[in-house]
Amino acid sequence: MGVRIAALVLALTTLSCAKKGTVAPEPARLRVMTTPPNASVYIDGHYFGRATVLSAEPKALVPGIHLMTIQAEDHFPHDMELDLPAGETTITVELRPVPP
Repeated sequence: MGVRIAALVLALTTLSCAKKGTVAPEPARLRVMTTPPNASVYIDGHYFGRATVLSAEPKALVPGIHLMTIQAEDHFPHDMELDLPAGETTITVELRPVPP
């Protein structure tokens, strides 16, 4: 019972601290399509997912500037700075193969 009351108090406190009439900002949603399709995508130095998954299901980020790195075996990595707005953004990158 004590846990339920504590959770209720926390919820009410959180609601009372929120500004009236404010709406949470819309996230940036990043869709990444690459050649080769199995490339790994990193955002701000952290693994973000495989391009095969991100091409089908964009993933949410905070809008703003992010550093994206795309890597695939036997290909040169590709770095780019993104300034993502709220809403969906699609990035298409063709990685250059490493010569034999």
